[in-house]
Amino acid sequence: YLATLVKKVRATRPNALLLDGGDSWQGSATSLWTKGQDMIDASKLLGVDVMTGHWEFTYGAERVKEVVTKDFAGKIDFVAQNVKTADFGDPVFPPYVIKAMGGVPVAIVGQAFPYTPIANPRYLVADWEFGIQDANMQKMVDEARAKGAQVVVVLSHNGMDVDLKMASRVRGIDAIFGGHTHDGVPVAVPVKNPGGTTLVTNAGSNGKFLGVMDF
Repeated sequence: YLATLVKKVRATRPNALLLDGGDSWQGSATSLWTKGQDMIDASKLLGVDVMTGHWEFTYGAERVKEVVTKDFAGKIDFVAQNVKTADFGDPVFPPYVIKAMGGVPVAIVGQAFPYTPIANPRYLVADWEFGIQDANMQKMVDEARAKGAQVVVVLSHNGMDVDLKMASRVRGIDAIFGGHTHDGVPVAVPVKNPGGTTLVTNAGSNGKFLGVMDF
């Protein structure tokens, strides 16, 4: 059903990007037995362009890195500005990716679930730090703009409430596409901040909805 809908949207919007807010690889017996491989393959077949994560991390740091460097290589960008090494604070994943949509440079900044080490077993990601990290988000948005991004969106697994707060504090984000709280938001919520207005939305969970925003 979802693949049919994605194909239909792509037929009318050839420059569209398909974003995945996370929680995709985990949640069924088959995903457990295959360490998420069944859903990883499904994501590739769906044509996901960019994703961030949460329950993906329950397969452990090594498995996540394996998928990102092998299965996703050249196909799906896994972005997260708020995941860093615990020792030196180095980024674990690319914080954002810039893609051309109809000739327009668009930056997609990733925001993984900030409370992963609390909500999930800490030993699975023992060497990684998470958190909301508003200040670094601002830095990444400014950096992407400086590199020529004319549109900046955040692909988030914060949850709708945290996304709304982030939108009020960080300037320069055009839209936040959220996950985690599984809210079906039919109309994006405009949030004022020092730089203007950010649209905040959420497309439910488990493929119940396909959120579409045209720029």
